[in-house]
Amino acid sequence: MMSFRKHKKAVSPILSVLLMIAVAVAAALVTYAWVMGYLNFTTSKVGRAIQIQSIGKAGNDLKVYVQNVGDGTTTLANVFVEGVLQGSAALEPANGLLEKGDTGNFTVSGYFTGKTLPLMVHVKVASADGAFSEASQLFEP
Repeated sequence: MMSFRKHKKAVSPILSVLLMIAVAVAAALVTYAWVMGYLNFTTSKVGRAIQIQSIGKAGNDLKVYVQNVGDGTTTLANVFVEGVLQGSAALEPANGLLEKGDTGNFTVSGYFTGKTLPLMVHVKVASADGAFSEASQLFEP
C-alpha cells in the first residue's frame, strides 16, 4: 500500500497554470456578460421621463396632469394617491400614449368625498416603461 502512494504524482505545473488561466477567462466572460446586460437595461430607460405638472380639485374629483418631458414616446400606466393604486382612475388620452411634450391627465372620481380640508395629497404617477414622478399638493378650504 505504501509503494502505491509513492508513485502517485500531482498535477503538473504546466497543467495547473493552464487550468488557472481557463478559470480566469471564464470568470472574466461571466463578469463581462453581467455588466453588459446591466448597462443595456439601464441605458434603455435613458430619455424617458414624465413630470407631474399640477394636481387639482374639480368638485369632488382629483385631477393629476402629467407631461412627457423625455425624448421619446411614453405610456402612462398607474396613479397612486397616498400610496394606494387608483385602479378606477380615468385616463386622458384613454390609451395613455404621450408623445414628446404632450400632457395627459388622471381623474380620480369622488376622491374628496367625505374628506375635510385642509388636506395634503401625495401623488405618484408611473409610466409603462418605469419612469415615474411624485408630487404633493395642499388643498385648503
